[in-house]
Amino acid sequence: MTSSRPIHPIRGTIVAIFITSLITLTYLLLRTAHPPLADFTPNPLTIPLAPDIPPKIWYKLPPSGLSPNTHRWTSTCLDQNPHYRHEFLTDASADAFVSHTFASRPDLVTTYLSLNIPILKADLLRYLLLYAEGGIWNDLDVSCEGVPMDLWVPRAYRDVAGLVVGWEFEVGWEGEEDDFERQFASWVIMARPGLGQVWMVVEDILDGIAEVCGRNNVSVGGLGVGMVEDVVDFTGPTRFTRSVMRSLGETMGVEVDWMGLTRLWKPRLVGDVLIFPGYAFAKDANEYSEEEEKRLGQILVTHHYAGSWKNQLGSIEGALVEGYGQEQTG
Repeated sequence: MTSSRPIHPIRGTIVAIFITSLITLTYLLLRTAHPPLADFTPNPLTIPLAPDIPPKIWYKLPPSGLSPNTHRWTSTCLDQNPHYRHEFLTDASADAFVSHTFASRPDLVTTYLSLNIPILKADLLRYLLLYAEGGIWNDLDVSCEGVPMDLWVPRAYRDVAGLVVGWEFEVGWEGEEDDFERQFASWVIMARPGLGQVWMVVEDILDGIAEVCGRNNVSVGGLGVGMVEDVVDFTGPTRFTRSVMRSLGETMGVEVDWMGLTRLWKPRLVGDVLIFPGYAFAKDANEYSEEEEKRLGQILVTHHYAGSWKNQLGSIEGALVEGYGQEQTG
């Protein structure tokens, strides 16, 4: 019969320390080679401004996915820009993106995740995406009109334009009854990541949500449609335009507003914001005379006004297209 010799207590301690040290060293080496995702979480106030607008198109899917129409419209932009990456975010992937990317701002993450009004959440998402990642935000009911996105920005402005927008209501709305505040179309926005103008939009929306919740004595989750007087003004194109103008004014040291920046026939650069005439992104929302029609430049997109945001559930009829909801190339 054989018997095993007992391990000396000191020798056993040395072996245990050696094994523990080896495991720790291995972990540290792996961690250095492959840092955890949390290490890459940017501070949303210090994301560096990129030198270019990234070639990526962003979309947000409703719960029901793409309809035949939205599938056809989005395909025009993807087919005309085959080298652009594109991503269709779902509710779940959008929540995950915001939670991870803005983890250093738990107040922002909590507000975003708590919103129960789909259009408010979708509006806030587009600005968060453009600030953190940059690229091109497209609504699902936008079709491209044959001009590759690489050629949208004139060569003279490509090195300086950080934000690219176009007027929605610009021509044909003059007169005392229609003397309203002009706004940029928000269904197509191009931006470099880290842009201060876009971050100001985010901050203003967060302030607006806090103000309305405080006035109604409700949490963000209790914010209802009836408490928001005007979605367009609260998180939509009017809010977007006003915040961008205010940011430009603070940066340039002068007051900047829409007056004097309309009736454009070609893109105009203000600071680092390139403003396109109404016909570029919103031809159908403007009324041009026969003579003015002859002066128009290239129509870049058509907005089909599907109006999915008017549905309280934020849905568009149609089945989810297989393969969407993740980043794709080509």
